[in-house]
Amino acid sequence: MPSGLLSPVLGQTSGTQPGRSVTSTHCDDRIARSLCAGALNVVSLHGCTTSRAGLPDGTQAVLVGGLNTTLKQYLMESLAAVGIQAEDASGSEGLGGVNPANIMNRTLLGQGAQLEITTPLRTVMFGTNTRAGRKNTTTQVFWDVVHAVRQAVGRIEAEQIVA
Repeated sequence: MPSGLLSPVLGQTSGTQPGRSVTSTHCDDRIARSLCAGALNVVSLHGCTTSRAGLPDGTQAVLVGGLNTTLKQYLMESLAAVGIQAEDASGSEGLGGVNPANIMNRTLLGQGAQLEITTPLRTVMFGTNTRAGRKNTTTQVFWDVVHAVRQAVGRIEAEQIVA
């Protein structure tokens, strides 16, 4: 469940306060877990600051993590093809997506991919980067990311044999 959607009834806030989000390894949403458990491929989306990613301030980038190394590679290639800086998150403490308990690694294959989108990139993906404003202000950069992810997922699905 996106931390920005957590209800105050659940004891959570809008996700804008530090320490008030559900981490990918602590996701206990039954529907999300069920969807992942029945899928071959899962890509989870997260946001991070450039400092958390170990990148210079202002860097528009996506850190690509997860246990599915083929899907990771396809995502990095697809993102780069549309001009998005894609970095391997393997060496990034806490951003690599290598924990088997991570929601996107709870697939039929036991592996998935994780995208950590830096704040500067998220800012240019929307005309208004607020919870209320994002819905109707997507930019071409947003759609470039969407198409790159779809292309990578389509590529790996075309290679998978389902019996």
